[in-house]
Amino acid sequence: MKIEPYEYPLIFDSLQYFEYANQLFKKLTADKKILEEYPTEENKTTFKKNLLVYHCLIVDGTITNGTIAESNLKYQRDGWFIWLQTFTFFSVAIESTDTDEQFTYWFDKYFDIHFGDINFGGRYFAEAINNYKDGQYYSCVCGLFPLIEFLERRISKFDGESVFHIKKALDESQVKDLSGYKKYFEEFESNLNQFLKDNIYAVSAETDDEPKFICRNRVLHGIFTRDINKTDCLKLFCIVKSMAQFANWLHSLEEIKRLA
Repeated sequence: MKIEPYEYPLIFDSLQYFEYANQLFKKLTADKKILEEYPTEENKTTFKKNLLVYHCLIVDGTITNGTIAESNLKYQRDGWFIWLQTFTFFSVAIESTDTDEQFTYWFDKYFDIHFGDINFGGRYFAEAINNYKDGQYYSCVCGLFPLIEFLERRISKFDGESVFHIKKALDESQVKDLSGYKKYFEEFESNLNQFLKDNIYAVSAETDDEPKFICRNRVLHGIFTRDINKTDCLKLFCIVKSMAQFANWLHSLEEIKRLA
């Protein structure tokens, strides 16, 4: 049995990079089984070429969508860390000037579109999703905290070095003309790192005022004094998606160098 080659597709819309990448990811999963049963040199070569196309789609899509997403930085002060392509199809769906209301409505209404394509975390991420959909918001956030820690370790550390890791990856990549996108990626990760340290993973005593943003220390030590709600969960889901896509992007940069 032969593995069929996958050609780099014609792209007419920035979102198509990720749509085609998801399609190819499913094909690669099936092709891997074929390769195990029929490890011919032709199959090995075709599988390697298909894998290179997949990683090129991830990198090219990330860069292309970077120009669209730069305006997302302004929402980070409200705790919304929104990855690249999210707002390509965003429109204000309710009559409200409150960012939390708008985004909670949007991400809840189209939850599966935004968060259903994250390929990591296994059953633990699936449990967090099910808890969210069942209205079990405390269980949901407790399931997302360790995933954020796991992804932060994949990107780098909590000491700000991730910014330099991203800069190094950009500097060493074989992708041409990245200069216009470095500032966005570096600023996004720097802001995310600082937000995690100052809010999500901040040290908070029982006698402290309840913080504006959900705090892992207060939740897991039983000193959270307000109800955990959809907005808290969705902000964490956005952080998880951003970090997962950062990790995938960095991995794809490395794989392009290895496979090229």
